[in-house]
Amino acid sequence: MRDRNPRTQSRLVKPPTLRDLKRAETFERVYETALSEFARVGVDEARVSEICRQAGVAKGTFFFHFPTKDHVLLERQRRISVAMAARIERELGDVPDSAAFLRQLVEIVLAEHRAVGNLDLVRQINLAIVRQGGNQSLGVHSTAFGGALTRQIRQLQHKGVMRKGIDAARLADTLRLSFFGFLLDPGSSFETSRPRIAFLANLLAAPLAG
Repeated sequence: MRDRNPRTQSRLVKPPTLRDLKRAETFERVYETALSEFARVGVDEARVSEICRQAGVAKGTFFFHFPTKDHVLLERQRRISVAMAARIERELGDVPDSAAFLRQLVEIVLAEHRAVGNLDLVRQINLAIVRQGGNQSLGVHSTAFGGALTRQIRQLQHKGVMRKGIDAARLADTLRLSFFGFLLDPGSSFETSRPRIAFLANLLAAPLAG
């Protein structure tokens, strides 16, 4: 019979080896160097050879960690998603109504994308997602943001704060894709995106009220 005791399982987890730590350190160095180069010259103009020179690694090391430049962008998006998920779970559990939920959600999404520091890089991240097509690992059920948003909507529905009978996952995906569309617009900025996203949130607040 399998031992499911958490203490026993924790003892069975092997600590990272020096090789694991070295690999993680190299991953971070290549990742940070690539993002800096993307911000400096743009993703299209960034050369893998120059990223490797700055990071002090061979080309093969770059491609070991990131098969393409898009994979650097997707790793940045994964980290944005994790940060947004953590804030959703921390900040949206006790909102009084659907309007407050949507208003605070907008602030979370904009703040975490603004933290990238470069709106053009945000667009390139989103374009990398588009180029992934039907990659299921980027779907609402697979990302940290999509999962946290779905769970939070369900909890608020259970509390009567948000309207029941609406599929939480589909609503989360609709909100996610709406934010995605605003941030992808080449004619927008963080300043112009805020009122447009807020307008959408205001339109949805009443229909979603519990």
